Amino acid sequence: MSEGWWALLGVLVGTVLTGLFGYAMQDRQFKHNKEMYYLNNKSKEGVKDLLENMLEHRNHIARTFEALRKPIGGYTDEEIRQLLHELDAKKIHRKSDNAEMWYLLTRQDEWIERNRAKGKQQSNK
Repeated sequence: MSEGWWALLGVLVGTVLTGLFGYAMQDRQFKHNKEMYYLNNKSKEGVKDLLENMLEHRNHIARTFEALRKPIGGYTDEEIRQLLHELDAKKIHRKSDNAEMWYLLTRQDEWIERNRAKGKQQSNK
């Protein structure tokens, strides 16, 4: 073979090896980023599950923000409120003490019925 062919072969081998190395590094970086994203959001998803379970409790249609915040650590009040919005929860204020309360929009009919029933009970007294 002439020198030209050896040079061409060297360039091709170098190109292929560079491409394989680059692919391996990108694949490794992608897996690392994917794992980090999962770990960063694992906590957030756990908190959202906890909030949803608390708001779906059969005896408590709405919960005070203090009750929702109490079992959650490491999150600011604003972050917890953002998670509640992501769950489609609605914020209201209790008339008696103006406490911030939250309930799921899927339970809005229950909330309305319960308040109507309370209103009728208070008017009958």
